[in-house]
Amino acid sequence: MRRSMWRPTRPADPAIRAARAVTVTATVVFALIVCRGRPWELFVREAFSNDFYDEQARAFLRLRLHVRPEVPGPEGFLIDGRTYLYYGSFLAFVRVPFAVFGDVFAGRLARLSMIVAFAAYATGCTHLVRHVAARWRGAASPWRVAGFVAAAVCSPVLFLAGWVSVYHETELWAAAFAVWTLAGVVRLLDVLDAGDSPTRRQLLAVGFPIAAGITTRASVGLGVAVGACLVLAVPVFWSRIVARSGKMRDQNDRGRTGAPAMITAVATVAASAVGFVVHTGINWAKFGSPTALPGQLQLLSINDPTRAAWFAGNGDSFFSPRFLETTLVQYVRPDTVRLERLFPFVRYGPLATDRGSYPLETITPSASLTTSATLLVVLALVGVVLAVRARAWTVVALAAGGVVAAVPTFTIGFIGNRYLVDMLPMLLAPAAMCAAALRLPTPSWRRAARVGAVALVAWGTWCNVALALWTQQLKEPGFTEWRYRVDGWVFGDPAPALVDLVPGAPVPRDGVVVLDRDPAIDRCSAVYIAEQGVLVALERSNDGRSLRGTVRLQDERTLVAAGDDWSVTAVRTSGGVQLEAVVDPAADGTGGAQALGAPFAPPADGTLAFEVIADPVNGQLSARAGDHTPTAGSEAFLFAAPQGAALPGATATIDAEPGDSLCRQLEARR
Repeated sequence: MRRSMWRPTRPADPAIRAARAVTVTATVVFALIVCRGRPWELFVREAFSNDFYDEQARAFLRLRLHVRPEVPGPEGFLIDGRTYLYYGSFLAFVRVPFAVFGDVFAGRLARLSMIVAFAAYATGCTHLVRHVAARWRGAASPWRVAGFVAAAVCSPVLFLAGWVSVYHETELWAAAFAVWTLAGVVRLLDVLDAGDSPTRRQLLAVGFPIAAGITTRASVGLGVAVGACLVLAVPVFWSRIVARSGKMRDQNDRGRTGAPAMITAVATVAASAVGFVVHTGINWAKFGSPTALPGQLQLLSINDPTRAAWFAGNGDSFFSPRFLETTLVQYVRPDTVRLERLFPFVRYGPLATDRGSYPLETITPSASLTTSATLLVVLALVGVVLAVRARAWTVVALAAGGVVAAVPTFTIGFIGNRYLVDMLPMLLAPAAMCAAALRLPTPSWRRAARVGAVALVAWGTWCNVALALWTQQLKEPGFTEWRYRVDGWVFGDPAPALVDLVPGAPVPRDGVVVLDRDPAIDRCSAVYIAEQGVLVALERSNDGRSLRGTVRLQDERTLVAAGDDWSVTAVRTSGGVQLEAVVDPAADGTGGAQALGAPFAPPADGTLAFEVIADPVNGQLSARAGDHTPTAGSEAFLFAAPQGAALPGATATIDAEPGDSLCRQLEARR
């Protein structure tokens, strides 16, 4: 009788204790990152995309599939005047009980869901390696179990803590369902080999994660289901065909056609079919196709002619085998990360190079399996050799299913670090085989293997935590200030990755900090950081391109600030006060541009707090009034490349500059 990982047992199993320690430690690290080091903010409402499943649940509760268009925004698909989300249905169904309370929980559950998914994934890895060890070795030592679990969790799944989003939540649950399917398959094989009939719980342990995985992330779920069917269903049906032909050779052949094996096969196929039917049925109802996504109908494509042209050239699909050359190279090459002086000391390397006959739609920074899952890759490669030599075709079949799960990711026209998680299922079964069954000849070999495993676990942790922090904190001014302070304490001046802004020069690689120095006053006036070919502002001085202060409202229209070709005005309306941002059409030749913020109640004393940004470096013109928080008052925003320094209106009062700004700190480090 195999013991549950979390159920108290006497006497205690050392392997379980070791796996439990790794799981708890890794989950705490994951939780701290996902909460930005503030666990008391676990249920704080998150930003864009974290309420997608909540919104879909709200729609399900009302017996419909379309959602409110303002929730998905550009991510929505516009079909016949209705907006749809393309994400799997399972996690939305789970949220239906919370949707009963309206929007109370909307955007607040993603962090908790991700933490639970990570813990479930680590627990599933423990069961997988123990089941594999029991089948091909007899038992696994604490070192082997803990080493495999550490290799599995100190991989790109740990990186997913860096962004609380619907994308990372989906990847985590898909990985968790995949590893639980693999563990359940191996467990069922043991039951059948012992001549026993599987219990409903054992069948559910395979069927549920198969169906849930398909309806969470179809590509991964279907691939893992293929592996499960190759192991549990195909041999049974084939043996029955052979038996009916009268060509059975021995008793083992007859055993494969027995009732327990047939029940298992039917249950596995049925679970796969249920997941497939639910997924394709909902997809058909939304998009008119069982599997395709009409990329040309996504609002991102409708509003972006370049993206629309890309889809038109790719058959209105996200996928094509023409991308394989680019994606395969990027996701396996060993030089996708770089070491640097600044904390956290590991960053992404250069972007992927387009190698195919058709360009990818988007290339974002990404590591590779060989750099961020190094130990798991090594274990998997050795495990495949061991499985073939031992004729452990179950492991080979499960790995083949994982390859099927990864194929759609390799053919999508998008490079992203999160997609590495889609490739882990093809590594897990053979890696568990290596961890459980590899026999090392001497104590010195065993010591070397342990030292190497510890070193690679440390590297996997460091690499993925660093990339998570990089993703999470790159655009946070406080993070940049802190890492440069630490660098100054340790290494002194001059600071690395710090350059002056040169108008017209190419944007430097991601993470380089750019100072815009005003030659008229010989000091820094703005700080930017490079991200994916654009400069993101970290700080702007309170003059020129940014104004922050108060303005006393006058009559119907009050000028807040203006430049050479733009203006921001506070307008009194019947609904209250409303911001209006305007770019002069005569200046930019585009026919003009205008953005109006939502009206809000005017302040009782007639004095309005405001912030205006007019930044020609990144082409941003925005204004916010009513409060210095994004969620209060009125906000008007447009991309307009505003010209001329921002000058306050006649009744405006500008706040005093802080005494110690990021600009001044970094300028002193040059």
